[in-house]
Order: sequence, then C-alpha cells, then structure tokens
Amino acid sequence: MKLSDYIVAFLQKKGVRHFFGYQGTMIAHLVDSIERNPLTENHSCYNEQGAAFAACGYAQAKEECACAYATSGPGAVNLLSGVADAYYDSLPVIFFTGQLNTYEYSGIEGLRQQGFQETDIVAMAGSITKYAVQIRKPEDIVKELNKAYHIANTGRKGPVLIDLPMDMQRSEVANPVYDMEFEECHTDPAQAEAAADVILEALEQSVRPVIMLGHGVDSTESQQALLRFTRERQIPVITSVLAKSVLSYDHPLNFGCIGGAYGHRYANMIANAKSDLILCFGISMCTRQIGTKVHEFAKNARIIRVDIDPYNLKRDIHEDGVNEVKLQAETGAVIRCLSEKGSSVKKEFGDWLEVCREIKENLQAVDDQTPERYTNRMIADLSDMLQDTSAIAVDVGQHMVWSYQSFKNREGQKLLFSGGHGAMGYGLPAAIGAYYATGRPVVCICGDGAFQMNIQELEWVKRENLPIKMLIMNNEALGMIRHLQRDYFDCLFAGTTDGCGFASCNFSKVADAYGIPSKRMWCDEVKETAPEFLEKEGPGLLEIMLEHGTYAYPKTCLGEPIHNQQPYAPKEVYEKLMSL
Repeated sequence: MKLSDYIVAFLQKKGVRHFFGYQGTMIAHLVDSIERNPLTENHSCYNEQGAAFAACGYAQAKEECACAYATSGPGAVNLLSGVADAYYDSLPVIFFTGQLNTYEYSGIEGLRQQGFQETDIVAMAGSITKYAVQIRKPEDIVKELNKAYHIANTGRKGPVLIDLPMDMQRSEVANPVYDMEFEECHTDPAQAEAAADVILEALEQSVRPVIMLGHGVDSTESQQALLRFTRERQIPVITSVLAKSVLSYDHPLNFGCIGGAYGHRYANMIANAKSDLILCFGISMCTRQIGTKVHEFAKNARIIRVDIDPYNLKRDIHEDGVNEVKLQAETGAVIRCLSEKGSSVKKEFGDWLEVCREIKENLQAVDDQTPERYTNRMIADLSDMLQDTSAIAVDVGQHMVWSYQSFKNREGQKLLFSGGHGAMGYGLPAAIGAYYATGRPVVCICGDGAFQMNIQELEWVKRENLPIKMLIMNNEALGMIRHLQRDYFDCLFAGTTDGCGFASCNFSKVADAYGIPSKRMWCDEVKETAPEFLEKEGPGLLEIMLEHGTYAYPKTCLGEPIHNQQPYAPKEVYEKLMSL
C-alpha cells in the first residue's frame, strides 16, 4: 500500500474526512491520496496559515481531531501560527509537511540548507507541538502515525506534526495497522475519588462557592455532568472565554466570563471580592483571567484547582500557595466522582445565588447605561439575528471583547476564539473550518485590522459557496492598541490609525471583487437594516462602520482590583454590592 494512501486511510478510519492545506511539489503525493480516497475531501486555502486556522476552527467546533498540511519550506513555516494556536488552546490537530527526498540530505553538520525549499520544520515546531517527527524509513510510518494520533487525542490534547520527505510519501507500507495499543495515562480512580472528597468537604464548609470552568473540561459529557451538579446545589458558574459556549447566555447559573482586563463586571466581583470558595476545573488562571496582581486575586477565598497539566498547577495564585489546593487529575474523572458521591451531599446555596443575581442585575444595568458600549448593544442585536447559526468564529481585537461580553449564544451554539495565542487572522479561516465541522451556516466576527490578515480566504468562501456571514467591525484603526496609546502614549497613535502608518480598505468593495454579496452600513443602522441582508442564503459580508474612538469597556485600569473597572460604577451601587 502506498504510504500516502495509508495515511489518508488511517485518518479516515479515525473519523477525519476533511483535509485543509495548499498544494506543493513536496506534499503532492499526500494531496493526491486525499483526492483519490472517495471518503475524504481536500479543501485548498490561499495561504497555509488559513489552512492551519481552518483546522483549529474545525477541531473547536466539532470537538474532534482535525488535519492540515503544507509543502516544505515556506509552506511549512506558514502553518506555524496555527500550530501554536492549537497548542495553546489544546486542540487535537495533526499537521503534515512535505520535505526533501531523504537522499537529498548531505549529512554535513552545520550546513545552512540541505536543498531548495528545505527547512527543519521539526525543530521549529518542537516547542509548540506535543510531538514532532520526520519519517526517514517507510516502515516507521505505522508506529509514528498511530503514536502521533494517540498523543494528539489523549491527556491535555494538542497538535502533532509529521514531516514527510517525498520519497517516503511514494514508498510502500508492507503491514498497515490502524489501531495500535498505547499505554493510557488515565487518572487513578482512587485519586479522582480523593479529589472529589476534598471538593465535597470544602463545599460543606463554604457559604459562597463559585465554579470556575475552563476549556480543560473538553468533553460535552463532563461539562453537562458538572452543570447538573451545580444546578442541584445552586452554585454560580463563571467561565473562561474559551469555555463561554458551555452555558447559554440565559442559563440561570451563568455569571459571565472572568477577565483581568475586560471580563464581565459581575463575574469579576463575584469571584474576586465576594466568594469564599472557588472550585476551578480545567482553567489556567493566567494573568489575562485573574489580573496581573496574581496574589491579590480572591484573597478571602479558598481556591481548589483541578487540572491535568502539572505545569499549570506550579503557578501559585495565593502567595506561597496559602489556602490553595492543587489536584492534578483529569477533570472528567473528578467530575464523574462528584456526580456519584455528591448525591449524598444535599447542601444548597440558594441564598448566595440570590446575592449573585443582585450583583449581576445591578452591574449589567450600569453597563447598559454606558454610552461608550454602543458596540456591545449592536453585538447583542446581531446575535438575535443569528440564532440559527451553528458557530461564531471571533477574531482578535476589541470586537473579541464585545463578542464574549455581549453575544447572546444559544444552547448548542459555539463561540470560537483564538485564546492563548491571540492570533489576528484567525476568524475567517476558523469559520470555514467550523462550517465543515457542523455542516450548518456559521458566522465570523472580525475587526478591520484582523480581517486583512487572511483576507485572501474570501476566494475559498466564494469557490465553495460556503454559507458564512462575515461581520467586519470597521473603526479604521487597531482599536485596542489605540486605546492603550491614548492612555499611556499621549495619543501618539503610531501604526494604529490613518495617517500614522495604518489604513483600512472598503471591505464591501473587496467582497464585490470576489463575487460575494456585501453591504456597508453605520452601526446605528444595524438593528433595522441588517436582518434582511443576513437572512439571505449563501455567503455574505456585512461591513459595519464605527466611530474611530470606539473602545472596549468595562476595562480594569492598571493597579486597580479587577472587580472595580472603568467607567466606574456609581459609588452608591458599588458600595451596596460590596456590602452584600
């Protein structure tokens, strides 16, 4: 069996049907095998970064393994931003890169380049993959492919990379094997049971507990089991941005996204200032979540952290780890034990939940009355128009903040973000991947800066007539950095505004050039005018013009506690809520 045929057949048997990439001489055998297999589909991007982000969007939306490929040298290097995105956000993606024939390697140590379009991509990808390997013998592919797939999909999930010299791709595999056994590294049942006991005992002693839920709880079964547990005990739930889709916007236990700078006011106040116990499941507790003054976070609360990644747990939240318990275990295993053992513990926290509701209602009212947050109100209106879409891929910038603060995601509707990597250019290709994952219409929300990063993928959307609605928030600036420059650089807007090294195009006209229906309107026209455009079938690009000085609020000012954000809540409201 041809080696490249084996790779495609292997992944097809594992459920991978869609392959994202860009053709090239040194990956041509693999692409040919994808095209010839009647059960797989090849999808060509227009820059390899687009293929990598499409695979990330697919993995996020489907919660399954994805695959992307590129040719050697520049093609492989162009994949790397997507590889990093998959690594930091724990997405199981298998990346393949083409490479020189093995006989073209000189064996000369220190030689800068072995041959044309050769790059040591394994070395370059080593720090942002769980496993990276080059195939040098045909007989190695069976073990290495099985191993790589296993590594990508177990433990803390993440990307792997297999580098394929041309002569390896066209060689023969004598004994193809599709399901090798590897040692499983599951949490010991006794360890999971002990962790559940610690949590249940802490709940018995608590008056104001909070569940903080992160992307590390990555199976729907575990997420729903945890939500049942919290519902029975009336415990408020706060999520990371990546875990926002676990609860619908109107779920009675949903108390927003934690955020050191731009989190929901009520989430930050409940977690940081009002709780006495924070139960963390698969959430990294990085500075973007809890603020740069890490040891100041939730000083009056006990923190219990469940995480499969031992390195995440090395970071102390409380100084010297005081009043902090770290439990290295699979979140799913611990949640299962909680579900089983928790039936005997019926303590409820209804009174505390009412306090949380009062905090949420009051602080939502403060934000609703903030004139600067007109963009948030627009995002909420757009979410009402997009209820039937399966996924919303959100790019990086102020529009990302407006989206996780105000997009009203319905049950089963997923919001996709580039979390840890924070890569501009993620939104459009991730939306493409999400469409292939769900088979239903999707949306991407971008800023004018972010959209230009992978604008060439409009041709992909047009070529395959994908039902993707592209919403571009155009304030003709890199708004988030402009905000920083206003506050800290005396309004010198270097590289962020027109006349200072940045400019935006007319995106509606660009879409027209690609043959994609488009419409341009001002923000205040959206509620009345956008529904008719968004109801149309097929692709469409809606460009929404904003004021240049449009910023994201609420925002934590440097040095302030994360529960006291700008623009500040009225003093009487703030003091009343802090006294509850």
